[in-house]
Amino acid sequence: TLLHWDVPQALQDEYQGFLNHKIIDDYRDFAELCFKEFGDRVKHWITFNEQYVFIINGYATGAFAPGRCSSWQPFNCLGGDSGTEPYIVGHHQILSHAAAVRLYKSKYQAHQKGEIGVALFSNWFVPYSSSEADKNATARALDFQLGWFLHPVVYGDYPQSM
Repeated sequence: TLLHWDVPQALQDEYQGFLNHKIIDDYRDFAELCFKEFGDRVKHWITFNEQYVFIINGYATGAFAPGRCSSWQPFNCLGGDSGTEPYIVGHHQILSHAAAVRLYKSKYQAHQKGEIGVALFSNWFVPYSSSEADKNATARALDFQLGWFLHPVVYGDYPQSM
């Protein structure tokens, strides 16, 4: 796993880590270093572990590093906006994943014979009733947890509900 909820402090200090698009190139460069140094031994690469968990806890509730959230949250956050920052970070992580995958497949996969993917997390939702409103609410909830990260990988864009 290339990133399991641990952004280098230097990048967080320099440009706020995944809140800044600069992280995409830095993440790709980090992934390339790992592919070069460990690719002869690593055959299963995970670009990100549970993006939803990292993003919601780090940028919406402030429970995880970097501890960002809106002032109305019950935590003593280090600033932030729970309504926008999770989506900015998510977008930059999706683009970082795409950059690392593109690099691996074009430059390393043929001779290293490995696989690359992402480890996703989602709660599962079941409609409260058989009503269309409940079914639609269930679909939206899945879109905002699982689809947020899976849909761009499979289809190249976000779920329509987002």
